Amino acid sequence: MAIPHPEYARYNSFQEFLSRTKGRDNAPSFTNLYSVKFGTPMMMRTSVPTGFVGPVQGNNLEVNGTNDLDWLLDYYADSVNLPSKQVTTSQTPYVGSPFKYATNTAYSQISINFRMPRSQYSRNFFERWTTMMASDSEQYTRYYEDYVCPRMMIYKWERGGGGLAVTDPDLISAIRESGNADILLARKYQLTGCWELRNLYPYNIGSVQLNNQNAQTMTLSVGFYYERYRFYTADQFDSDTINYLTVGTNLDDVTTQSTSNNQSVLETIVNAALTLTGLA
Repeated sequence: MAIPHPEYARYNSFQEFLSRTKGRDNAPSFTNLYSVKFGTPMMMRTSVPTGFVGPVQGNNLEVNGTNDLDWLLDYYADSVNLPSKQVTTSQTPYVGSPFKYATNTAYSQISINFRMPRSQYSRNFFERWTTMMASDSEQYTRYYEDYVCPRMMIYKWERGGGGLAVTDPDLISAIRESGNADILLARKYQLTGCWELRNLYPYNIGSVQLNNQNAQTMTLSVGFYYERYRFYTADQFDSDTINYLTVGTNLDDVTTQSTSNNQSVLETIVNAALTLTGLA
């Protein structure tokens, strides 16, 4: 039997690899350029929607751009495990060669290692979050919508793909006069991807070991559960197929640009619902 479709076989050439990765979009990605952004659970906000029942923590533990907590959770996030998913399957019981088919999607938990400031500000945030979520002294748990973080974002950056780092005209002139014109070619980091985790909350605050050995920075590992995640890439990497696979429909409450694929899926669901209710 002949080898099927030999025209598709590619001999791995290092020169071809270099030519195809010369553009930064195809160059290898690195693990050390990222940032994280937490939302604030409803029970920890300063202002909450009408109908919210229960105490509010106060703005000292609200994650926003006006306090230190926002950047502490970002800059001190020493390592982050990206979310993962697995498609659960079942198997056909037929005689002969069986095959598996998809039944559902299961998501893993994630963990983040934070470096701790001297104030223990960020640790206090997670301590208060878990205590308000499940109070061991009052023997109750809050409603799910009250204690989950609606959105948590993990952003991926890459070197040199953004705008020019130096744009001030006076600074440009000074650099040229100094003879270091190569600095003007430097570019900012480029945002290339984002993982959006929905309804996230901490389930485990790890232990920290203190000792009298050489001084080291204190780190804290926090484990999180979440409902699901969505992955987004920069516009220049998108295609109709990728959009359809990675960007949810309006039924998923995704604030993103609608695509023709999403619209067709949404129309199909709506028409089916109208048919079942006799309104079609």
